[in-house]
Amino acid sequence: MMGNMKQAHSPLLLVLALLALAADAQGQQADNSIVGWGYDASNQVSDTPVGNDFVQVDGGGVHSLALKSDGSIVAWGWDGWGQVSNTPPGAYFLQVKGGYYYSLALRADGVVVAWGRDDYGQVSTRPGGNDFTQVAGGRYHALALKTDGSIVSWGRDDDGQVSNTPSGTGFSQVDGGVSHSVALKADGSIVAWGNDYFGQVSDTPTGTDFVLVATFGDHSLALKSDGAIVSWGDDFFGQVSNSPSGTDFTQVAAGREHSLALKADGSVVAWGQSYYGQVSDTPTTSDFTQVAAGYYHSLALDAAPQLTVSNLVAGQTAVLSVEHASSGALVFPAYSLAGGGPISTPWGAGFLTPPYVQLPTMFANASGIAAMSAAVPTGFSGVSVWLQALDWGSKTLSNGLALTVQ
Repeated sequence: MMGNMKQAHSPLLLVLALLALAADAQGQQADNSIVGWGYDASNQVSDTPVGNDFVQVDGGGVHSLALKSDGSIVAWGWDGWGQVSNTPPGAYFLQVKGGYYYSLALRADGVVVAWGRDDYGQVSTRPGGNDFTQVAGGRYHALALKTDGSIVSWGRDDDGQVSNTPSGTGFSQVDGGVSHSVALKADGSIVAWGNDYFGQVSDTPTGTDFVLVATFGDHSLALKSDGAIVSWGDDFFGQVSNSPSGTDFTQVAAGREHSLALKADGSVVAWGQSYYGQVSDTPTTSDFTQVAAGYYHSLALDAAPQLTVSNLVAGQTAVLSVEHASSGALVFPAYSLAGGGPISTPWGAGFLTPPYVQLPTMFANASGIAAMSAAVPTGFSGVSVWLQALDWGSKTLSNGLALTVQ
């Protein structure tokens, strides 16, 4: 594997060689890149950042946010109220959430941070303290869950979406719609309050077998413990009545007039209004780990190519395998004996220090798996080697590996 390979001429190695700029981030990559589709008038889809070090994504009205594995936030899309440009720096955040024209984040110390449009105090009247565990944004109001299971709401209150917030503890999750709110209790029951024009409050399902709630428009969704979806509220575009049947769902998300769900096999299902392709352009692959919705656009975290190496033993044959690659795509693996970077590339952080050595090109099968074997020279026991691969189909780098030859 390391004896007689020539210097690289693959896209991965050319990119790394030409763009070997030092990066500040340390460590290895996470396993998710971002995919966006739907309404893109403010580039809330087309400006989606590259890389595979993201752990959470969310959509606002016409902007998007993502949380990186180092705890920093990236935002893109329309910035008319500073909901993008005023994104706080630092690498100590645990969650991001998009409101209509504003943004929210939860810091690792339990503090709520908000920025963007503030005409109803949805930014300036955020609660103080450091005992919060979750944030949620509606159109012009916001919510936060405290460590004791109580809920705090602030912002616009024309329909009681703030003043009718239930008191007490025992809540485990909250979310905000246009003018209503929904909360999940620790016992698995759901509570809703605020505007009820479409039955988004009064039609809230009963029972104690729910594990997740979601809203952002005038309809709401809930996931049951058996993996089934329940929806209620505004149904003008079928965002309620077209909810898929079955019990193999693991997550739900709501846009203004469309809905999304993640299945156990990693595929995404969408239904409701699709004027901008937020439903019809839903990707058909099955490597997703999270779904999220803006008003008229959709987002998902896609499992990035995952490189593994087995039997890295001097004098024997090592096996390199990449999972979650694009079906039928070229995969370019490479290694370095000089170190693991990091360096900057157009597709995220590279974890190979020059010079690099190209390994034979791999081809992903229909299941997105590429594999190859390579001879490890004798006498290399104890040598450190760093490896990484590029999925040319998605233009996504794999995780980086730092290994020692046995």
